[in-house]
Amino acid sequence: MIEQLINKDNILIIIPVFNESGRIGILIENLKSVGFQNILVIDDGSLDNSISEAIFNGAIVIRHLLNRGAGAATETGLEYFRTNEKYKFAVTIDGDNQHDPIDIEFLLDKHIEENADITIGNRFMSKDNNIPGIRRFYNFLADILTSFFVLKKVNDSQSGFKAWSRKATRTIHIEQDGYDFCSEVIIKAYHSKLKIINVPITVYYPENYSDKGQNLNQGIKTALNIVYHSLFKN
Repeated sequence: MIEQLINKDNILIIIPVFNESGRIGILIENLKSVGFQNILVIDDGSLDNSISEAIFNGAIVIRHLLNRGAGAATETGLEYFRTNEKYKFAVTIDGDNQHDPIDIEFLLDKHIEENADITIGNRFMSKDNNIPGIRRFYNFLADILTSFFVLKKVNDSQSGFKAWSRKATRTIHIEQDGYDFCSEVIIKAYHSKLKIINVPITVYYPENYSDKGQNLNQGIKTALNIVYHSLFKN
């Protein structure tokens, strides 16, 4: 059985966090309730109580003194994974409780079964997910640009919910500090001939989360960065 291949002691959960007080503690509790004890929080210069909540709930915490961006925080987490050989797989997950920790086992099941290098938790593969229109638009734009640079159709390029093999983390080093890092990862993975698969996940967007994520200016900046770095930095 695939389930027997998953040793949760060998899994590192990486959570980039910026101002997630009131959410990060709940997420850590939920992760532990489904058996994941190795939890690394990268606090990206939060100005609230995110760090104290993460420490209180038993996570390992690495802090950026300044807010550098989701890409920089994710790379810090992956570097920690690279230097700790006791972990076999890394899972990156957003810190705002939009993802369901129960989906991690399914993500890892498919990751192992398909011998994948990167497994993306795809929000758009489930018709039951109620995704705000503005987020659909930002993701659609990023998908078009990412697909152009890999010459292959990409869906949900901006998902932060991923399982990573050691090969993937050795091959890919994230250089972009901002949200465009998600496209950077996919573009580098395809160019390095890594195996990427997608699996459906559940996602939640309560009304009080509407201020999280990208606004219009950030969305345009992300799109321009994808183009610039793909043309001139790869």
